[in-house]
Amino acid sequence: MQRPARIGATVRRVAAPRPLRIVMVGWEWPPNHTGGLGVHSFEIGRELTRLGHRIEFLTPFQGPFTPVPGVTFRFPGEARATSPPEFPPAYWTGGTPDSPFVDSIDGYNAWIGQLTDLGPVDVIHVHDWFGTVGAAALARRLGVPLVMTVHSTEYDRSLGHPWDHIVGREQVGIDAAVRVIAVSRHLRQQLIDRYHADPDKVRVIYNAVRPSQRLERIDPKKRVVLYVGRLAAMKGVDTFLRAAARLVPTFPDVLFVIAGEGPEYSRLLHLAASLDIGDHVMFLGHVTDEERELLLAGSSVFVLPSVVEPFGIAALEAMAAGVPTIVSKTSGVAEISSGAFQVDFWDAEEFASRIAELLEYPTLRAAMGEQGRWEALREGWPERARETVGVYLEAIASRGRAI
Repeated sequence: MQRPARIGATVRRVAAPRPLRIVMVGWEWPPNHTGGLGVHSFEIGRELTRLGHRIEFLTPFQGPFTPVPGVTFRFPGEARATSPPEFPPAYWTGGTPDSPFVDSIDGYNAWIGQLTDLGPVDVIHVHDWFGTVGAAALARRLGVPLVMTVHSTEYDRSLGHPWDHIVGREQVGIDAAVRVIAVSRHLRQQLIDRYHADPDKVRVIYNAVRPSQRLERIDPKKRVVLYVGRLAAMKGVDTFLRAAARLVPTFPDVLFVIAGEGPEYSRLLHLAASLDIGDHVMFLGHVTDEERELLLAGSSVFVLPSVVEPFGIAALEAMAAGVPTIVSKTSGVAEISSGAFQVDFWDAEEFASRIAELLEYPTLRAAMGEQGRWEALREGWPERARETVGVYLEAIASRGRAI
C-alpha cells in the first residue's frame, strides 16, 4: 500500500488505490447549520465523493439535507415516523449536568455505537465532540481506525471556563483516534498541551472556501465595515464596536454592520448605545448564505476581531470576495494569510487605525483585496479533501490494514 509522506504536522495529497468507504459522524449539514462546522462537513463530503469515495453521514437531525451524490444520510429513528429528541446547535456552549440536551446526546452516541447495517467500512471520521463516544465504540467494534477533526475546543468556546462534560467527550475522541486533524497550527498545539495528544498523530488541514461568481467587489455608495459571525464572547465583537466608536467622528458616512446571532446580542446592543454609536451600527441578526454574499459584495472592509478563533472561515470568505480583511493574530486564518492586516484582539485602537487606512486609501484597499483573493482561492476544498484522504491512509496503515 502507498503510504503518504508527512510534512511536519501536515500530509501530502495522496490518491487512494481504490474508493474508500467512510462513516462520517457529524452534526449539522446544510441547509440547516449554524456556522463553519456544517459548511466544512458539506464541502469536504462533496469533494471526497467527487474523488470516488462513499460516505455514510451520521447526524441526529432528520433533515432536510442538501443532496450530494455519494453521501447517504442516517439518523436515529430513520425507520420510524417519530419526532426525534431535541438537540442543541453545533456551537452550543454547554450548560449544566441536568441540561435537557445531555440525555439526547447520550442517546445519539448509543445509536452510533450500536449500528450494525453499515456494510464494509474503511475508516470512521468524527467531527468535534458530539459523537465521539459512539464513534469510538463503533470503531472498536468494527476494528477500523478512527479519525477525529477538531474544529474548536471547549476551552476556546468558553474562553477558559470549560464545562467538564464536553471536555471529557473531546478527550474521548482525541484518545481513541489514531489520527487527529486540527484546522490550524495553533489548535494543534492546544490539543497537545491541554489534551496531551500525541504530537505524532495530530495533523493540520486548513479550511477553504469555494469561488462564487456572486463574490465580486462592487463600489458601494455608502461604505460598509462588516463583521459576520456568531455573537459569542470568543468572537471579540465588543472590540469591533470600540473601534467603531473611535472612527465615527472622522468617518460619519461609514456604516458598521454586524451580521449574526448569539448569546452576546443583548450586551453588544447595550454597548453600542453606551458608546453613542447606535445610529452608525446595524445589527442584522441571522443572515442566509445569499444575504452574506451580498453583504460581502457591498463591503469596504471586513473585520474578524476574535479573542480565540481556531480558523475563521468568514474571514477567508471575505478575502475570496476581494474585501480587504483585518483579523486578530490569534485566528487560524492568520497562519495562511499575508494579505490581511493582523492585530492583537484586544487592541481597539489598532483595529480603528487599520480600518481608517483602508477607508482612506483606495489604492491600498484594492491591492489588499486582490492579494487576499489570491491567497483565499489558490487552494480550495479539492486540495483539502486530498489531504484528508492522506490522513485516512495513514490511519489505515497504522492499524496494519491493507487497501
